[in-house]
Amino acid sequence: MPPAVPTEAPWWISAFDERYLKVYAHRDEAEADRRGVHIMELLGLGADARVLDVACGEGRYARALGRLGLRMTGVDISRDLLLEAKERSPMLPGAPQYVLRDMRKLPFYRQFEGAISMFTSFGYFDADAEDLATFKGVARALVPGGRFVLDFMNEAKVRSALVEEESREMGSMRIDIRRWIDEDASSGPRVEKRLQGISSHTGLTELEVYESVRLYTPDEVDQLLEQAGLTPVGERLGDVDGSPFDAMADRLVRVAELKAD
Repeated sequence: MPPAVPTEAPWWISAFDERYLKVYAHRDEAEADRRGVHIMELLGLGADARVLDVACGEGRYARALGRLGLRMTGVDISRDLLLEAKERSPMLPGAPQYVLRDMRKLPFYRQFEGAISMFTSFGYFDADAEDLATFKGVARALVPGGRFVLDFMNEAKVRSALVEEESREMGSMRIDIRRWIDEDASSGPRVEKRLQGISSHTGLTELEVYESVRLYTPDEVDQLLEQAGLTPVGERLGDVDGSPFDAMADRLVRVAELKAD
């Protein structure tokens, strides 16, 4: 029986604060730097191009791509994560800009040559129409010919190899993780995850985070992109480094383009 889930506020409001930085501290600058050059190649852009990072969090991908010469704008709904992003980003010409905004309501029009959505920063909302609104906002933000790189989970791999329980040590805390699939969610199947941080000294729970992401198939992702006016290009990939996509790939990476009028 899955554990009960909180109901006070949408999880994507409550989860992304200073606790998120502790839980995902292993997702660091070095990881983003390793992947940055591949993302730039998928976007087909050179230095000085303008790129939008949708749900940028604390900005590690915005910084990685900024270090490669791209002019980055990061958007996120979390004040805490954006404050962290600003503190970690150098105050130099060309440093990433950060904007507090719900990704369903992107305020941009024809301003960017590229856009990215990394580390499963999609599928959060209760209805597919809300996820579609995010893709439509990306399409509005791009100039004709601009590309969007989506880094999402691989539905087939999740179903076949879901790790239901695991723990990892993080400083003076043990992170216990529970995962399950809710097949009966109103919008479609969802991957649910609960993380508890247990103090190694006291045994008490120091933090608790709940996450819930729509489990889209690759075909469903393509359909949403097309409904938003974005055309999938090339093959589906298993990572941004060009790894082939199959049922056991860790990721689904999709590139889509706003076609010229």
